[in-house]
Amino acid sequence: MNQKGLSLILGIVTVFCWGSLATLGNLLIHLPPFYVLGLVFLIGSLPGWLRPRQMFPSLKVLVWGVLGYFGYHFFLFYSFRYAPAIEANLINYLWPVIMVLLTPVFFPETKLRIYHVLGAALAVIGSAVLVLGKEGELKAENLVGYLLALAAALTWPIYSIGKKKMTETSVWAVAGFCLISGFLCLGTHWLLEPRVVLQEQDLWKILVMGIGPFGLAFYSWDLALSKGDPRIMGALAYLTPVISTLGLLFFTDQVMQTTTLIAIILIIGGASAGLLDFFPSKS
Repeated sequence: MNQKGLSLILGIVTVFCWGSLATLGNLLIHLPPFYVLGLVFLIGSLPGWLRPRQMFPSLKVLVWGVLGYFGYHFFLFYSFRYAPAIEANLINYLWPVIMVLLTPVFFPETKLRIYHVLGAALAVIGSAVLVLGKEGELKAENLVGYLLALAAALTWPIYSIGKKKMTETSVWAVAGFCLISGFLCLGTHWLLEPRVVLQEQDLWKILVMGIGPFGLAFYSWDLALSKGDPRIMGALAYLTPVISTLGLLFFTDQVMQTTTLIAIILIIGGASAGLLDFFPSKS
């Protein structure tokens, strides 16, 4: 199998793992976010102990990875506390659009085409519909959540493309990112958040989150990026908000509003323009 095909398979694995993140995060919303993040990051770091010498690359790469992992999930988890989960999650999933648009900034040899720009415009319109809601006005009580979700949408593509730009490192460095991020989260929990006792009904959710979205997904995403085109990986990630939104509707008490449905169609439809990158241009 060539590298393009392998990166596609790895990307699909990542998308399905990440599709469960919003649902699991919302099911654990009663727990302090840094407590949850600390535990799942530590679980995600466990595979790296098979190759402990490769867990900690150069300081530059290590700092970049920790800022990306810790920063993105901090913004995402806190957005769920200040805005409806479905809306915050869809704004967060503007990051594939941003990733496609930012790729030429980091890799000048890649070019943006008209469908990239039009797709991004549709996604932005969809986000505006989502934020304004059926009343056509911004809900002040949700603004902080929307801004946090937007910060997450900016953080992950900047980390991902920047990581690909750096000197290639072992995939096991992901474990180092997770380990340090986990300790940072637990330290922040100890300083800022109320103490909690993990209940039995929450244990399986923590384990699933640590093994899937914070474990397998991180390793498969790193490998997919190293072997593939960031624009194609970003386009593939457009499937994630569909999966995650359906998960929120089926497994939580979230309700689908008409404006939310319209926003989904605009965001996913516009972002899916990036899938045209799968087809080589004749020119």
